[in-house]
Amino acid sequence: PNVRTLFSDRFSAMFRACVGFLGRRVEYLDRRHSNLERVPEEVYRHQRRLLELHLDSNRIKDLPKNFFNCPKLVVLTLSDNFLVDLPEDIRRFTTLVELDISKNNIEDLPDSIKYCKSLTSFDCSENPLSKLPDGFTQLVGLIRLRVNDTSVAALPHEIGRLKNWSHWKRERIY
Repeated sequence: PNVRTLFSDRFSAMFRACVGFLGRRVEYLDRRHSNLERVPEEVYRHQRRLLELHLDSNRIKDLPKNFFNCPKLVVLTLSDNFLVDLPEDIRRFTTLVELDISKNNIEDLPDSIKYCKSLTSFDCSENPLSKLPDGFTQLVGLIRLRVNDTSVAALPHEIGRLKNWSHWKRERIY
């Protein structure tokens, strides 16, 4: 083979490798401690395939409507940000199993969280919450709930519906 053919073959193999890398299916995205002020664009590029998304310890203030177009998302961690609310669009995360919104500034949770039927673990600790929405009792798969360092003094009346629920963590640390 001549030099041109060798170069062409090697370039072609390298090009295919790069395209394969760039076209990869991203299912796990970890942008913890990235000093982000908003949800990164790569979330939107891969949102149809994302299974896990970790955006902890950033400076994110809000979650735009198009953020909730992740139909396969199973794990979402948004702890230690500057979120002030959890939008009603949380209802679209029907496959979500684990949700961590601890260490934010969230005062109220939307009743639409009841549509997150796959949720087994929910951490909303260290938020200025005073109550959990009534729809919370419809999360029948919930096993773990953390509400420590909140003002939640009582659980919704029908909390007994959560048959799999094994522990409710509410501690006061002064």
